[in-house]
Amino acid sequence: MSTPDPVVGDRVVVRYRLARDAPADWRNAPNPALPHSPTLSDVTGVLVAADADRFVVRRDDVEHTIPRTAITAVRTLSRRVVRNSEIRDVERALCTAAGGDHAEIDGWLLHAGGAGLRGDLAVPVGFTASSAALPDIRSWYADRDLHPRALLPDRLVRTGSIPVLDGGLDVEVLVADVTPTVDAVEFSPGRWATTLTTDDRTARDAARRAGLALHHTGRIHAL
Repeated sequence: MSTPDPVVGDRVVVRYRLARDAPADWRNAPNPALPHSPTLSDVTGVLVAADADRFVVRRDDVEHTIPRTAITAVRTLSRRVVRNSEIRDVERALCTAAGGDHAEIDGWLLHAGGAGLRGDLAVPVGFTASSAALPDIRSWYADRDLHPRALLPDRLVRTGSIPVLDGGLDVEVLVADVTPTVDAVEFSPGRWATTLTTDDRTARDAARRAGLALHHTGRIHAL
């Protein structure tokens, strides 16, 4: 599963070692840790600042400063709890909004046309989507002289369940309920989205400043 590095404004869970300069443990465990007491803790909240020395995470209106030297793991979360059905709905709407030719084969939504990350893309949006459909998917794209690609949402596809031809490109899908000030697609009335690669830090920062928030992550592969 791809987990993008967090950007200020993201919701995160930070795992860290208990130490004198780290936040107190939420279980009221000794800090610093004593023999036979917990040595690790975590905090979940919104990342409000980050630099080479520290993360600052706001949880319940309280800001917790965590030294980088104490951090053992960081996971980026969607800004709010997102159900798998919502991921399917957003992906289906984005495919439809892209225009061009469309087809649905055994739970996969196929799109031909467009450019950029969303061009010529197949997405498993149905509960029945599996690798069994790949020959028909490849044939559909071959009939259009196109090379098929797939966007595999992390939450919808088990790692390794779909045979792919490359290492893939990690992406994140961000959404907003107000018109953002960066390029985005209005995939349903009053709802906007953009798809970005996780290695484009400049675009990711700009998207969050424009009001977009992480919805889900995935990986684009050649099929």
